[in-house]
Amino acid sequence: MHQLVEQFLKLKLVKFTRKCDPEAAPRWIEDLEKAFKVLGCTKEEKVILAVYQLQDMASDWSKATKGRVFPEGSTLNWTVFTEVFNGKYFSETAQEQKMLGFQQLRQNQMTIDQYEAEFSRLSKYAPRMMVERDMKERAAAFGSQFMPARDNRQFGKRPMMGNRRFVPPVRRNNGKPVYQSN
Repeated sequence: MHQLVEQFLKLKLVKFTRKCDPEAAPRWIEDLEKAFKVLGCTKEEKVILAVYQLQDMASDWSKATKGRVFPEGSTLNWTVFTEVFNGKYFSETAQEQKMLGFQQLRQNQMTIDQYEAEFSRLSKYAPRMMVERDMKERAAAFGSQFMPARDNRQFGKRPMMGNRRFVPPVRRNNGKPVYQSN
């Protein structure tokens, strides 16, 4: 463990203090995960090293919640730590704001590179929307054969008269006499 700590400290990662920036917490976790991958850390070592990187109020929070998150006799688990940490420092409101920012993202006056960077930055907060967007782009690229049909008749349902899209079939000879010219 001593050698691992030395290697970890040589990476000179940023310590986490309670910041007002809502992106600070997930960014810090991402940086740690990169380091852990390089070092080949176990789940338990990840928690120990992450807790070491907490400072000020974040360190106080960790000490106060350690007994509840990891009761005596339980093993330290990185997944549990990240869920609790993000719950504290990356609230649902902040996540929803980032998701909304992704939904409302438009290129407007941005260059293509700026737009792509902003798209990539915000897309990690809306992974489900990324899948939906990807499916829509594929459907558009391959034509309407992959687009869901809007016509209820294809699903064995009868069209409703109140449906604005329903257009009754054209009738010929609506009970009026047909005039034939000779």
